[in-house]
Amino acid sequence: MAKKLELIREEKLYRLLPGRKKSSRLEASGVALADDATALVVFDNLNWVARIDLTLEKNPQNILLPAPSLGPGFEDIAVDKEEQRVFCLVESVEDFDGHLRGFVAEYSVEGKYLQCIRLHTQFEKANKGFEGLAHSRRGHDESLYALCEGNLGTSAKKGGGRIDVFVRRGDGGWDGTHQIMLPKQAEFADYSALAYDFGKIAVASQASARLWVAQIDEEKKIIVPGSGKRYRFPSKSYGNIEGIAWLSADTLVAVSDRAKSNQPDRCTKKDQSIHIFRIPEGK
Repeated sequence: MAKKLELIREEKLYRLLPGRKKSSRLEASGVALADDATALVVFDNLNWVARIDLTLEKNPQNILLPAPSLGPGFEDIAVDKEEQRVFCLVESVEDFDGHLRGFVAEYSVEGKYLQCIRLHTQFEKANKGFEGLAHSRRGHDESLYALCEGNLGTSAKKGGGRIDVFVRRGDGGWDGTHQIMLPKQAEFADYSALAYDFGKIAVASQASARLWVAQIDEEKKIIVPGSGKRYRFPSKSYGNIEGIAWLSADTLVAVSDRAKSNQPDRCTKKDQSIHIFRIPEGK
């Protein structure tokens, strides 16, 4: 049986951000760490990036920064701490050739827009594109890992999850190198979030309320066979986890989307929130 993640602390986002009320729609879809004390949160219904102190208490440093982009919001966010760049993922947009593709908008950590680059993967449906994004750097080798909802670019029910790997070109664009097919152990009802750090990759599902963690061969950019473990969130109320990021080798920051109308009322108690979970000992 999957071990249960331990909740450290959590808070509703509207309580942390200035000018927001309980009725505010803060459909959190991704999270990354600017540093060990600050989370960056994106929303799939807003072109804003929130900076939130990880004490999860009201703080004058908690702010919302505008982030102009191609779409009405973002699916995930990643950070290159060495180069002080922020990457915001647009799930899918119709390209000039008529195909649906994901795009990555890049900003400085101060919020200045730099560029928006397409990822070559083609999708069949606008709402079944990339769901998660992670960034890695090894010397001059810079990579993006982009999580698809399913390995056919359609839905998880049609074949499981897939991660597309891209490397930075000399002109600043991204070239696809290979795909990582998630193993049977990581088969979930959907795929909603991706995190990569400390030599480990984590994939979350909101519909299954589960998390899968495995080691990464950082040189080959593949999952180490047999290294995966499954975990469950503390209760069935956590049915809207949309973003995750590693805070330490055994601790994750997560954010949750707005509960859907067909979900149980218990899910609204945990939606539109930021959470910190610990992976239990004996992992």
